[in-house]
Amino acid sequence: MRALKTLLLIASLLLSPLSLSSSFYNDQKVVYHMNYHDESRIAETMTNISNHLQSLGEGHIDIKVVVHGKAIEYFIDALKSQEKQITIDSLRLRDVQFIMCGNTLDGYNITREDLYEVEEEDVVQAGLPTIVDLQQKGYIYVRP
Repeated sequence: MRALKTLLLIASLLLSPLSLSSSFYNDQKVVYHMNYHDESRIAETMTNISNHLQSLGEGHIDIKVVVHGKAIEYFIDALKSQEKQITIDSLRLRDVQFIMCGNTLDGYNITREDLYEVEEEDVVQAGLPTIVDLQQKGYIYVRP
């Protein structure tokens, strides 16, 4: 099953259209804020992120997605949803980092192991201060 997922991810990356010239834009550092659990809005956000990556080209953008509140449920649901796993994995393969709020995990009484493939370094104490910290480090704030 994992081999099939890997093949699908590689195929989707190879079949995606080549980036327009990244010379249209300066290199960017972006923090996306996701704290909602509306499935269509999350799907649109994931598409926004993919399009953003496509427009700038590999090596010209650094994207972090801070996930807290009800948005954490998407990563809980992804444990059992191959479609969500492919969406998350395809962005991770393009160096998008999903950052999980520790306070939200505590509020839900769960650990990172209850989420789809979240590593220890992907969990912070609190989501909102992390967003501010990233902004202070030059990341531009986006909340679709």
